[in-house]
Order: sequence, then C-alpha cells, then structure tokens
Amino acid sequence: MATWRLLVVATAVLALCLPRQLLADGQQDLSPEERLKKKLLDGYDKSSLPHRQNNDTTVVEFSMMLQGSWIEEDKQIININAWVLMTWMDPRLTWDHKDYGGLDNVHFGDHEVWQPGIVLYNNADVTKVDPYGGTDLVIKDNGRVWWVPPATLRAECPLDVTYWPYDTQVCYLYLGSWTKEGYHMDIQIYANRTKVSAGYFMKLTHAWQYKSGKLVRIVSDYPDLNLRYVMLQMTVSFARVSPIFTYTVVFPAIVVSVLTLLQFVLPMREPRRLLLGCVSLLLTLMHLIYLAATVPTLSSSVPIVVKFFGQTLAVTVASVGVSALLLRLTDTRQPTIATPPPIALKTLLTGPAGTFLFLRQYIAKVGMSGGGAEDGEVLEDSDARPASHHYEWLLVAAATDRVAFLAFLATFFITFIAYVAAV
Repeated sequence: MATWRLLVVATAVLALCLPRQLLADGQQDLSPEERLKKKLLDGYDKSSLPHRQNNDTTVVEFSMMLQGSWIEEDKQIININAWVLMTWMDPRLTWDHKDYGGLDNVHFGDHEVWQPGIVLYNNADVTKVDPYGGTDLVIKDNGRVWWVPPATLRAECPLDVTYWPYDTQVCYLYLGSWTKEGYHMDIQIYANRTKVSAGYFMKLTHAWQYKSGKLVRIVSDYPDLNLRYVMLQMTVSFARVSPIFTYTVVFPAIVVSVLTLLQFVLPMREPRRLLLGCVSLLLTLMHLIYLAATVPTLSSSVPIVVKFFGQTLAVTVASVGVSALLLRLTDTRQPTIATPPPIALKTLLTGPAGTFLFLRQYIAKVGMSGGGAEDGEVLEDSDARPASHHYEWLLVAAATDRVAFLAFLATFFITFIAYVAAV
C-alpha cells in the first residue's frame, strides 16, 4: 500500500514538473533577441496609441531628405523620392538590457508595432494612401522608436509658366494623420530642422533642379469642439534647366527679331521688303506651332515668350500689309486713289505726331497732285498720274509703318527686361 502511494505521488510530481522543464528547455533554445521580441509583443495592441492608456499625447517627430524629383508638366503633378525620419516614444516597448545579454535595441518589421500613419493630404493618387516602403523599425530599450523608410510622394502642383523656359516652380505638400487629432497624436519637426535638404542620390542632370525646401508646422484649433488638427506643410522649389531651349527658343526669337527689323530698314517701295516680311511671318507661325506643342497648356498663365511671338506675328502682319499698301500706292500702272483719308487722321499726322514719327518728308508732299520733286520713295513719272490723294495716303502708310516699328521695339525690350528680371 505504501509503495502504491509513493508511485502516485511520484507520477503527480513528474506531471507538474515536465511542462515547466519543456518550456524552460524551449526558452533556452531562443536567442536574447527572440526572447525579447516575444516578451514585447505579448499582449501588444498595434492599433492603439502608445500613450492612450494614460490619456496622454503621443508626440511624433518628423523630418525628410529628398533623393530625387521630377515634374509631370502636362498633369501638373510633382513626384518626390525621399527618406523620411519618424521617431516617437512607446512606453510598452521598454526593457532592461541587462536581462537580455546587454541588448539595447531590437528590429521589428513593418506593421508589427504601432506606426503614426502620416499620409500626404494633396495626394495625386487617391488610391495609394500609404507612401512609405516596408522597412524595419529600430526600437531602443527606453521605448524610443526610430523609423526611416523611403517614400514616394506624388502631389498636385499648379504650375506657373510665365517665364518658361527659365521658370522656377514652387510646390506645396501637406502631411498629417488621417484619423488622429492633435490632442491624441501631435506632429513636431525633428530637432526643429525646418530645412529640407537634398540627399546624396539627388541627381543634377534632370531638367528640374532642386533649389530649396522647408517644413512648417500648421496647427488648427477648435476650442468649442475641443479639437486640434496638426499638419506639416513642405514647400519645395525647382528651377528648369534645359540648355536645348537656348537653341530652340532664344536663338529663333533673335532671328525673327532681326528679320523684322531688317524689314523696317528697307525702303517702303522695295519689293523685296514684302518678301522679307512674308519669310518673317512664316518663321513666326512655325515657331508658334512648335511652342504650342512644347509648352504645357495651362489656364493660369501664358509664357512671355509665347506672347512675344504672338505680338511679333501681329506686328509682322501689319508690316506686310503696309508693304503691300505701299506697293499699291506707288505702282504707276494702278488707277489713282480718288478718296482722301479722314480729315482728323490727316490733321493728326501733319501735326506733332508727324514730327515725332519723322514724317516731314511725306508731310511736305501733302496737297500735291500727281507730280512733285523726286525724294526716292515717290513716283518718278509723276505725269503718268492725274491729280489724286496719293501723297496723303502715302503719309498714312508711312505713319503706319513707323507705328509698327515702334510697337515691335517696345515688344522686344519689354520681353527682354522681363526675362532678365526673372533670370
């Protein structure tokens, strides 16, 4: 009987000690890091805020470094590749490093522990909410969590192409929590480093070169609702650098300007003046077609260079019309002009306006009928024409020519000053 009782007691002791021994043997097979991860994740809720139990605020510090960028001009979208730094305190992830072989930090995979969920508000891809790569998080023994993921930000950026192709674009990106308000999760700028610097991998060969960037913290308080919303505004600026535009835009503009000026230099009766004007007109039209295919179509701004070519086109058309009118007036084979110009126009051109436009040689002929002294720009065979208002209309044509010349000079210099001021 005593032997039977002893056997029962021994069996019970063995049954109680065997699971603990197996568990101890299993724990002995784990590394300190594995034991630490099991301990930290035991009962851990990654969907809850780290400080929510104490009704405190979780402070997330944020910083960014750009590694690449490009702009989709036709869609007005900026693409940014960056390295993002986020750090916060999580009291649930603390341990004594002495208990784990001096291990003072541990790595966790993406979405294994709580993460801030900071997203881009003005995201151009509405279906892509999470812009971050799935990289590990580093957790220190005091509960400090460090996360440095790569990020691809694609935001809407309205463009201003007034100074195209030497324009500088400024884009604004807004980042913040989608569901957490400021009293639960606050977003701060890491170490007050508001400058967004360019990283090592930022290329300088792109058509758009990064100029500067800045982070600004924006807080919106609603005391009546006891709500606060915090977001970060990142301002970045890029300058267009494309040497090819010097040869496809600047040089053609100079050529068109020279041809138009040469047209005004030639005598008004010169038939080749009309030919030169037609060539200048054709070149201007071709370049406007090129600009229409190259410049992004925006409703907010028109490039100065497009305005310049448009105004040059108008001036060239006026000059060609004047040249054709002058050839018509000075052609002895055509009938004379019997209708005089308006009296008000004639009075204006024979007054101070005529002096300002250097029309004295034409004013002196006004009132003559058919004949007159030779001046190199009037009829040589005056007897072939009866009395007419030929010289009055010649004065009007010369005045129109001078006005077109002054309009072209004004257009050229205003455009030049605008570009110099921009560059």
